[in-house]
Amino acid sequence: MKQWIKTSGVLFLLVLLSSAVADTFKHKSKDIVHHGYATGQMNNSMNIVETQEKGQIEINPAEYEIESNPTGRNSFISLLSIRGGIELEHETNAFEEAIIEEAAKGPLLILIEIDTPGGRVDLAKRICAAINEIKCCQTVAFIKGGKSGGAFSAGAAISLACDKIYMAPATSIGAATMISVGESQVTDMKESYGEVVGEKYNSAWRTFLASLAQENNRSGALAKAMADQDIVVVEVERKGKTFFIEPKEKRSTDTLVRTVCRKGELLTLAADDAVGCNIADGVTDSKQTLLVELGHGNTPIRENKNLAEAKDEFEKVVRKFNKLNERLDLKFKELSAKAKRGSLTQSRALRDYEVIIKNGTYLLNLKRSYPDIPYDEHTLILFVNSVKAEYASIKAMR
Repeated sequence: MKQWIKTSGVLFLLVLLSSAVADTFKHKSKDIVHHGYATGQMNNSMNIVETQEKGQIEINPAEYEIESNPTGRNSFISLLSIRGGIELEHETNAFEEAIIEEAAKGPLLILIEIDTPGGRVDLAKRICAAINEIKCCQTVAFIKGGKSGGAFSAGAAISLACDKIYMAPATSIGAATMISVGESQVTDMKESYGEVVGEKYNSAWRTFLASLAQENNRSGALAKAMADQDIVVVEVERKGKTFFIEPKEKRSTDTLVRTVCRKGELLTLAADDAVGCNIADGVTDSKQTLLVELGHGNTPIRENKNLAEAKDEFEKVVRKFNKLNERLDLKFKELSAKAKRGSLTQSRALRDYEVIIKNGTYLLNLKRSYPDIPYDEHTLILFVNSVKAEYASIKAMR
C-alpha cells in the first residue's frame, strides 16, 4: 500500500506492507518485535515509530510484517469537529495541521464529528486529502446531526474520505452537486460556464467522489449520483452479493433488486438508507454510543482545539479589520472635508496621509495573511496607491 505523509509542508511517499493500522512490527528475518505506532514522520527513507520497548525508533517498513491491533497504541480517541459551512482557508489549514498532529500521538482512532451543509469544493478536496494521508491511524466519521442535519455537498465528500462512517438517527448524507456562487445568486456549473466547460467541472467532481467511495469499498455509482441528477443507480444481486451500480454495468446474470436512484433525482440518503446501501457502517445516537459499539466504551476522548481556536482567531481578525477600516474611512473623509474648506495645512495633510498609508498598508497585509477576510484585495491596493499618489502630490507643493 502507498501512503503519503506530510512533514513540514512536504509530502513523502511511504510504502507499507499492509493497509492495516501499524501497531505491531515483526522483523522478517530477525527475532525483533516492536509494539507501537507509526507517527507519520519520515527521516530519509526510514519511518519513525513510537514503541513501548524502546521509545521512538527508525525502521525500514520493507523489513517488517505489520499487524493491526491496539497493542502499543495510546488509550484515547482523538476528536476533530467540522461544523457549519466549509468556507475558510484558515480553518482548512487548521484541520490539515490538526489531523497530522493527532495521528502522531498514536490514538486508537481519529473521530471526525461532522455537521455541515457543505461549502467550497477546493477546501473540501484539501480536507479529504489530509484524511487520506493518514493511513497510520483509522479515521471514523460521525455525522452527528445538529443545525445542518447531516453531511451535505462538500461534507459528504469528507465523510466518504474516512475509513468508516456512522450516522445519528434523522441525519442524511448526499446532495453533493457542484455549484457556482456569484455575487447575487447560486447557479449550476453549466449555467455559469456553459455546457462544455460546466460538464468538465461536474465530471471531475463526480470522479473525485467516486474514487473516495471506492477507496473505502463503497459504491462509486452512489457517490456520483449524489453529485449528478442524471445518474441512475440500481441494486443488483451477483453471486450472492449485493452491488449498487449504474444500469450500463449490469450483467446478464445479475438479478435486479430495485432502482435506488432515478434520473432527475439528486441522491440524498437518510441514515438507515445509507447503511442499507453500504455507504454508512451504522446508525448510533451519540459518539459515546458509537465508541461502545467500536469496543472503546471507556476510552477517554480528547478534542483537538486547533479548529475552534482558528475560528476564534479569524473572527477576532475580521473584527479588527472592520474596526480599523471604518476608522480609516472616517479619517479619509475628515481629511477631504478639511481640504475642501481650505483649513488643512501642508504639514498637517502630510502627517494625516502618512497615517492613512500606514494603516491602509496594514489592512492590505492583513488581507494577504488572511485571504478569507470578506474584502476585495484589489480595492485595497487601489486605495493605498491612490493615497500614496496624493501624498506625493502634496509633498511636491511649494
